[in-house]
Amino acid sequence: MTAKRHPVRLTCALALAGVSAIDFYTAKSLTFVTYVQPALVTLVQRFEMTLSTLCAIGVASVAALWTFLGAEQHRRLMLGVLTLQTLGLVLDVLALLAATLSGQHANPFYLLLEAALVHTSTGLLFASWYVTIDHHRQLARLRGDTIRHRFSFPQNATKFSGYEDWLPGFLDYWSFAFTASSSLGPAEAMPLAVPAKLLVCLQVSLSLIILIVLAARAIGLIA
Repeated sequence: MTAKRHPVRLTCALALAGVSAIDFYTAKSLTFVTYVQPALVTLVQRFEMTLSTLCAIGVASVAALWTFLGAEQHRRLMLGVLTLQTLGLVLDVLALLAATLSGQHANPFYLLLEAALVHTSTGLLFASWYVTIDHHRQLARLRGDTIRHRFSFPQNATKFSGYEDWLPGFLDYWSFAFTASSSLGPAEAMPLAVPAKLLVCLQVSLSLIILIVLAARAIGLIA
């Protein structure tokens, strides 16, 4: 049976639009321009701006082409956009860490604001990752296909009354991403496949930097 497009992909497009908006908002402060040789400043600026622009174009394409592309083609487009945005997020976290350790952020409230924005971006981005690698498999399960899930939710593992035909939505994946970032480990669902485990490890590593290193530095400045 041919897989049908699901509106959860449009929700992911909105989430990724939020990630791009945060990226553009923090573009002037979260940059590596300060840490490179003068001869490389223009090159670094062009790279950062090109990456942000490509991410924005990709997000717009995800939303605009949802109606026209098949489910699998659209999912592959999502994977490409997510890869670019993940690269941008990693660079943002590293730039924020560099600025913090070098003492450039003397205002703790501004530092907390940037850390909160990057933390929010992390949750939205990885929730979209989890939807993209797992949701179509959950749909296949409901159709009766034999396929391995990337994640196992409690509703999958235990037969709760009224949840026999349950299908996770974006908020379920976002809830998992949020708890993984906040508790620095998987809480609600269980990553089963290697790609899911690697993504969770990356998300927790980024969250560890944001919550412990940056937040602790900001609180230390306030004290």
